[in-house]
Amino acid sequence: MSAIFRNLLKVTIPISLRQKIRIIQKAVVYYLRRQSIRVPVAFGKPVKIIIGAAMTHQAGWHSTNQQWLDIVREDHWQRVFRGKALLTHVLAEHVFEHLTANETREALRLVALHMRPDGHIRIAVPDGYHPDPVYLLHVGIAGVGADAEDHKQLLNCDLLMKYLSEAGFTPELQEGYRDNGELVQRSMTEENGLVIRSRSNSKAKASRVGWDFVDAQTSLVVDGRLRG
Repeated sequence: MSAIFRNLLKVTIPISLRQKIRIIQKAVVYYLRRQSIRVPVAFGKPVKIIIGAAMTHQAGWHSTNQQWLDIVREDHWQRVFRGKALLTHVLAEHVFEHLTANETREALRLVALHMRPDGHIRIAVPDGYHPDPVYLLHVGIAGVGADAEDHKQLLNCDLLMKYLSEAGFTPELQEGYRDNGELVQRSMTEENGLVIRSRSNSKAKASRVGWDFVDAQTSLVVDGRLRG
């Protein structure tokens, strides 16, 4: 859909009707996503998933949504994966800050339970070690930034790596600040998941998308490899 056509729709269709159309669109997309993952699960095929994907998607990955895969609910995992360990890769971009510490531990336990040996997880969240107080105000617990009002924790690399290690993963910091103020920025392959809000994503630097504070389009990114 071209930008001109989208702008035309905005002018000609009332906001209330556009909102209803958007709700229906999401419901249809989420339903089709749920159906599409049934096939590889039924045949025991390896699966790469994006959790809490909203309307985002990546080639070769199955986007999942909280409506049918709430990552802290074991019954949801069982319903989707039928007790099979099929995951080779998991990507979670700006999801875990919306969970409590205990919910994070439970979600990572369930991810590991459904992951194949040597499976990989990539987690991107707001950076609790970021040195700018304006940034922290926006992304912190009950933050003032867009979509941050329900943030339940502000993770840093040490805490996130601790959670991953406890769940059976070997963690590695890919992007973000250490507690000494050092900024780490490694090259990240898209094979393990493209993080949209990342310093390595050149398109994100030119986009504001509702976030207008310093480093709004960056993340703390930590990878984890499931130990044998």
